[in-house]
Amino acid sequence: MEMPHWACVSEWRTPRVLGYVSGFSMNIQEFARRAEVSTASVSRAFHEPEKLRPDTREHILALARELGYYPSPSGRALKRGRHDVIGLVWPLEVEGAEAVFAQRILAALSKNLVANDLDLLVCPVDRREEATIAHARRTLQRSRCDAWILLYPRHHDVLIPALLESRKPVVCLMGKLPACPDWKGVQLNQAGWIADALRRFKDSGCKRVLFFGGRAEEPDHADRRRAFGELAPACFGAETTVLPGSPTQVEFAGVMRSRRIDAIIGNDDRSALTAMAFCRDLKLSVPAKVKVVGMDDIAEAAFSHPPLSTYRQPLDDMAACAVDLALGRRKQARSFEAAFVPRATLV
Repeated sequence: MEMPHWACVSEWRTPRVLGYVSGFSMNIQEFARRAEVSTASVSRAFHEPEKLRPDTREHILALARELGYYPSPSGRALKRGRHDVIGLVWPLEVEGAEAVFAQRILAALSKNLVANDLDLLVCPVDRREEATIAHARRTLQRSRCDAWILLYPRHHDVLIPALLESRKPVVCLMGKLPACPDWKGVQLNQAGWIADALRRFKDSGCKRVLFFGGRAEEPDHADRRRAFGELAPACFGAETTVLPGSPTQVEFAGVMRSRRIDAIIGNDDRSALTAMAFCRDLKLSVPAKVKVVGMDDIAEAAFSHPPLSTYRQPLDDMAACAVDLALGRRKQARSFEAAFVPRATLV
């Protein structure tokens, strides 16, 4: 026997959208009739449970579980004036340790969204591929969400026009865009942890410091390098060196020998671990001869030899702030301070 077309359609729908009984959608009036309560009581059971008697609420929710009923998100959005959906622009071009760190940011965001009963819409984009850029532009224009969170914002980002056309609030997470002053930013105070690392090196008796790694196209990397350039001379005078990008071991060895470096700030943990490997090949003992510190507290930092001292970003607090800004519950952007994680390479 051929299956009727409506049964096929019902298989593709999610019970969270309307609720189904034997393949048919059920509106709130029909569910209220079956539950023998008013439609107002049904609405309160899901959205204002404190306004119902416990036995009435449990009766409604038990029947909803039995029938697979859930209030229509479209109707709820129309009534409340918002969709309870936050959009996240996810950069597919990030790789390696940066991708792992981005996943930690996503986990922190998801934790906060679950706590606030909000849904997450992910808009993936690889800025190296025109096809994904075009898809992201369409998603930004037609998606029903309350605000967008732009992870790792880039200067002159190709998605800026589409985000502006969406007419939704935009929050920049892990950076800011001077070209869009109306967009709120949630970021780390780069000068704060750089200054703290320089002070710790100075207190440890270090004389010459190197800033190692970092890509110019990454705004937060550029901010770290700029903060080092402004703060390091106050602690070490002219005995400061910057070796950006992905230096080779030969380049690293030349700087270490000519400048007699005894302290290294890695742009991130991956850069710091690379510097430690180069030091090992040059027979420079860490931390006896050279002290090293990184940023981000990735998993490998705790298990390196010796364990890498680093700084940890308060991702849960930063994610919560980004969501509050996106929903208008907070008006002012803010910077966060990183926490020092002492291990063997710098105490």
